[in-house]
Amino acid sequence: MKVGKKMKNFRLIFFSLLIISINIIISQKFNYEFIFIIILICVLYKNLYSKNNIKKSYRQLEILVPIINKLNITKTLPRTNALNDYAASPDFLCTIVDIIEKHKPDLIVEAGSGVSTLIASYSLKKYNPEGKIISFDHNNLFGNLTREEIHKHQLDKYSEIIHSDLIDYPNYKFSWYDIRKATFENKIDLVIIDGPPSKLNKFARYPAIPLLLDNMSDKTIIILDDARRKYEQKIIEKWQKEFNCFNYRYEDNDKGICIINKK
Repeated sequence: MKVGKKMKNFRLIFFSLLIISINIIISQKFNYEFIFIIILICVLYKNLYSKNNIKKSYRQLEILVPIINKLNITKTLPRTNALNDYAASPDFLCTIVDIIEKHKPDLIVEAGSGVSTLIASYSLKKYNPEGKIISFDHNNLFGNLTREEIHKHQLDKYSEIIHSDLIDYPNYKFSWYDIRKATFENKIDLVIIDGPPSKLNKFARYPAIPLLLDNMSDKTIIILDDARRKYEQKIIEKWQKEFNCFNYRYEDNDKGICIINKK
């Protein structure tokens, strides 16, 4: 948490307690209704959109619109993180588009399906029509929703959504998607890591590199979303220690992104 945010919360708590204390001194009693109202006002104030959040969301919308125009998307997209939701942020989607445009990957593997799957598929359609994205999702509901969107946007040729429970890998002492469900006809040129959710396991995204490494090409690029989070930072540190065949670069976008390249 940034110092400014800590100070803002401290001031909010301080003035709330001050107002409640003054009311108790004046009325000579605990007015529970008054205390409840003050607490409710504080909660609402804390959770309402701040000026900075509005500016950030507007910036994300500014990024999203050119993506839609660039890829000639005419149908409605599923929700993105332009309005502070849990889906992929437009600046993360922009990174995906830029990498596909520049490097034209033949095979993309994605951990966690969603709007990023659609954007990657649209990018392949425009910049490498022979390419394909394979997206793993442990949540059958989300996987089916992505599959429906892919079909609605007529992108079935470019993408494959694989529902896979998270299975144990005893040799590695972790769990991840069952990669045996996929057929890798080519080496992997791009890996998009936006799952599994960290609420299942704080190091849930670590297995992507050790499990996919043998199937990666010499030019593989890996992008990790949510890289600002504490445990994603620890995952990156662990990768750096164990896989020094990569260069690691952090970019401070909406949620933080780590771009990893083969040396």
